[in-house]
Amino acid sequence: MNCDQWFDRLYQILDHDLDEATVRALREHMKNCRPCWDRFEFEKRLKERLNSSCCIESCAQSLRSRIKALFKK
Repeated sequence: MNCDQWFDRLYQILDHDLDEATVRALREHMKNCRPCWDRFEFEKRLKERLNSSCCIESCAQSLRSRIKALFKK
């Protein structure tokens, strides 16, 4: 596996959308390729951070109602 092949599968591995054999091949490549490992770690941390920061806060029901009313106009 080369870096281009690895990169084509990066988001699939992050989303757990691959079979075990492909995951093993990708992880084996990362063991021997520091740039790909660094990119994987960056993307994994970014995804975790985005997931943890999205939709944590909710707005008040009165604000929600006002926004819905604006869309109905």
